[in-house]
Amino acid sequence: MRPPTIYHLCQPRQDVLAGRIRDEDFAADLSQVLKGTAPELYKNPALFFANTHPTRGLKDLIKAVVGRLTGADSQLGSILRLDTSYGGGKTHALIGLNHILTAPGQIPNLAEFVDRSTLPGEPVTVAVFDGENADPMNGRRMEEGILATTPWGELAVQLAGRTGYERIRNSDQLGAAPPGAETLRELMGEGPVLILMDELSIYLRKLKGSAAGQAAEQLTPFLTDLIKAVNSAPNAVLVFTLALGRGGQAVDAYGEENQRIDRIFAELQSVTGRQVTALTPTSEDETVQVLCRRLFESIDHSRVGEVVRAYQALWSRHAEALPPVGQRDDRAEALRKGYPLHPELIETLMQKTSTLENFQRVRGMLRLLAQTVAQLWREQADDVTAIHLHHIDPGNERIRLEIATKLGLQAFIPAIRADVARTADEDGKALAQQLDAGEFAGLAPYGSLTARTVLLHSLAFNEPLKGLSRLELNYSLYAPGLDPAFIDKAVRHLQEASEYLDDSTTSKLRVLTEANLNQMVRKREGQFDLETVRQELNRHIAAIFAKARQRFEPVVFPASPAEIPDDTDGPYLAVLHWEGHTVAQNNVHLPELVVRLFKERGDNANTRRNRNNLLFVCADGLQVDDMLRKTRTTLALGQMRHGDLFASLQTHQQEQVKERHGRAQQAFALAVQQAYRHVFYPERGPWPEVSLVHAAITVTNASSEPGVGQKQVERVLREAGELILPDDAPPAPNYMADKTPLRRLGVMSSRDLRNEYYRDPALPILIGDEVLKKCLRMGLDDGVFVYKEGERLEGRNLPPGTLSISEDARIYMVEKAEALGIWPPRTNASEPPPAAPAWAFTEGEDSKDNNKDTNDAATIHGGSDPTTRQGLGFGAGGSGRGGGVASPTTPPSPGVLERTGNIRTILTQLAQQVSSSGKGVCSLTWRMNSGDGFVPLALLKAEPGATVQVEMMEGGWNSGDGAAEWSFEFKGTPEEAIILRSFIEGQWRRGGERFLDIKYKLTYDPPLIWSDQGEDWIRRLTRAGLSTQMATVGLELSGP
Repeated sequence: MRPPTIYHLCQPRQDVLAGRIRDEDFAADLSQVLKGTAPELYKNPALFFANTHPTRGLKDLIKAVVGRLTGADSQLGSILRLDTSYGGGKTHALIGLNHILTAPGQIPNLAEFVDRSTLPGEPVTVAVFDGENADPMNGRRMEEGILATTPWGELAVQLAGRTGYERIRNSDQLGAAPPGAETLRELMGEGPVLILMDELSIYLRKLKGSAAGQAAEQLTPFLTDLIKAVNSAPNAVLVFTLALGRGGQAVDAYGEENQRIDRIFAELQSVTGRQVTALTPTSEDETVQVLCRRLFESIDHSRVGEVVRAYQALWSRHAEALPPVGQRDDRAEALRKGYPLHPELIETLMQKTSTLENFQRVRGMLRLLAQTVAQLWREQADDVTAIHLHHIDPGNERIRLEIATKLGLQAFIPAIRADVARTADEDGKALAQQLDAGEFAGLAPYGSLTARTVLLHSLAFNEPLKGLSRLELNYSLYAPGLDPAFIDKAVRHLQEASEYLDDSTTSKLRVLTEANLNQMVRKREGQFDLETVRQELNRHIAAIFAKARQRFEPVVFPASPAEIPDDTDGPYLAVLHWEGHTVAQNNVHLPELVVRLFKERGDNANTRRNRNNLLFVCADGLQVDDMLRKTRTTLALGQMRHGDLFASLQTHQQEQVKERHGRAQQAFALAVQQAYRHVFYPERGPWPEVSLVHAAITVTNASSEPGVGQKQVERVLREAGELILPDDAPPAPNYMADKTPLRRLGVMSSRDLRNEYYRDPALPILIGDEVLKKCLRMGLDDGVFVYKEGERLEGRNLPPGTLSISEDARIYMVEKAEALGIWPPRTNASEPPPAAPAWAFTEGEDSKDNNKDTNDAATIHGGSDPTTRQGLGFGAGGSGRGGGVASPTTPPSPGVLERTGNIRTILTQLAQQVSSSGKGVCSLTWRMNSGDGFVPLALLKAEPGATVQVEMMEGGWNSGDGAAEWSFEFKGTPEEAIILRSFIEGQWRRGGERFLDIKYKLTYDPPLIWSDQGEDWIRRLTRAGLSTQMATVGLELSGP
């Protein structure tokens, strides 16, 4: 059962959901709150505390302040320091103190933070110095006619009004000789007083020049006297903030100033003997709860356990693909505590992103996550069970702006646009978005999820923190509803094509701001004009199909029949040009040029005689662009291996150029062979109207032996039984006699007999004379033939000699030789000729019936042979004969269609048959025999209206060295298969040899009926790279 999604369990706050949050809503400003000019979220006590999580530090702070003001409890002393990094909730805590002490009656949930009965019974004077709003050079307007330039000037006005300021005016205006402790104590009066000092570090940064420097030097004595004054008052408290991280180190934009203030207070503590109590408003382990409180109005925690259990099961199934957890696995508890925020999301933002100078910890996280939550609810993506790091989308304009401006990472924008995401206003798609629209169409956006995660892990200040390992990436991405196999595929695609992914030898995945080798190669590719690319491609095609150590005589790019000899020196393989003479895989038609070349010879449209000596191979129209791309890449890398550019590359990039150039050459050859996969050869039909048979070379066969183009053509002909090689066993002599005019004529020259194989498409194509000679020798030994060359005679029981293929060498049927008195040889003139042997064949009805088969039409049904053979006639009498695909051992039942081959091809063919039948599809069986057999699992499992069963007839693994092996069988549901799959693939990753024979059965109830010729059905079942895989697919149709 699937766990509930975030949309079922969480309700975002309305301002988050509506995207109404402004930047100022995240910037707490203490001075604005006191003046009543702050945003509603901060100045309204009820709204402020509704969005505030009661952290331990905040409650301790409130308790300590209230206890000191009332005299009830002063154990923590009168001087309190709030420590966190920039944006960590210090100012937020001071605003909370102000609201609780000045307007407790306006806070409905006050009990979450403090016991109302403990609050002071009389008004509390609150005086604030906010370094962010201070103006040490020009003065900050406090009241009419009062411009305070120092902390003591601002505090004097708030503690005792105009009279108080007049008391210390000279100290403020000169910026020197701050008021002493007694004066400050006098300003405080006798009632409860709370003094808040925020952002002193920013105040110090503002002090420039000699006069300001003097004021900065006076800060220490002022704070000394302020602490003395506060300590001398029984109901006064001083709370100040300091942005310090772990170990007391300042890590934000005002690190130097914060360290200086820390030293000042340390000196004061030693001089005055007064203890300064440090408090942290928000501990790191509470950050996630603070975020959830601000982002979500409600979370249904009663069902969070279902989500946690689903993740635990996922982590357990894929333990070997995830980082080791050590002795204590706290992932589940972290997810439960921080739901709906995934623990890895929070860890990355806190441990990596927060090291950036301009990242304001909780405030920065809220800005990113508020936009993320709004986008998730707006788009309602499927199966989102928790909010992961990959849901932060840099294609969102406001998130992009946050990265570029708030975080100061403008240098990453080119990388984001190229590899990760483009906004709606930017043209085109980034690499990850292209993968989503192509390779992962109809699935989760695996390309974007992966690229976003790598990017966000790359945004850190310290070099060792940038990036993540593959196991860490898996932990970040793995979620119920996502398939780990597609994540692996997305990583491979990004590594192969990314322009900014680190291509050094580091084991980490990370995005760089500088172009990697991929981008250098692409720029170099763009420097080659089309004519240069065409010439290189043409040269390479000619080399791939060259004669050297191959069977056929190549004729590359013939334009007229005169370019292909009509002689017996072949067989000739005509390689058609890829411009203008291509073939469409799903709608095969003979190119007009192929018809002319096959039927005619010379320039006068004479009929070609040796048609069985000519083959054609054509490019697939859809593969031409890939050939051109691979040509450009090979040219670019070849050029990069030489000259100044290579010398300027880093060492690891030089090694990559060498390696990639080698791989590019192989990929180039492979692209040519996968493009030139349409073979046409003579059909075994009546002369002279002979058609051509089409055979599509499978992707698997086309991918073998790159660079040896003729091999795949040879393999097709061999599988179809249309090619005899010198080492093959000869045909039976009587069979050969029946298939040639020899039986009818009784005698032929061996040359004429050989020429029949060049001319008659009813015969297979013969390479060399060896097999024919072996057949003749067998016929001579068996008494079927008699051989005569000049005066030399050979036949049964005579010593064998050398057989020649020539006009002078005559081959006789034994009966003909006997009738002519040539056989048997006579040693005595009176000796009568011997009787014909009883087994001798006599032409009759049987022979006529055998010959009649050459005109019968072929029916090709299913079969295990992946080659699809189809007769394509041009002219009368072009019916097919024979079958190019072997029949299955067990033929399909009536009402069942079955095909084997390239998945897109066979699905298209099956859909056409179903559409023409007018019936529906009751069930589908899908069988694969390869290690890729798990690839269709997610797609078939999601097929609408179908119940799916999975059967693994045989599968297993062995180490390859005999040390270990295992095998298995399985039958069950896809959900159970997924569990087994994770174990199996984990074992397969160890290397060795793997095998899998898997069958999927989909039952449609009611039967599947379509109105679009099955186009949508084909699209659904050929996603995620399946269109190029091999399978056997069967359809059971409805109705009689």
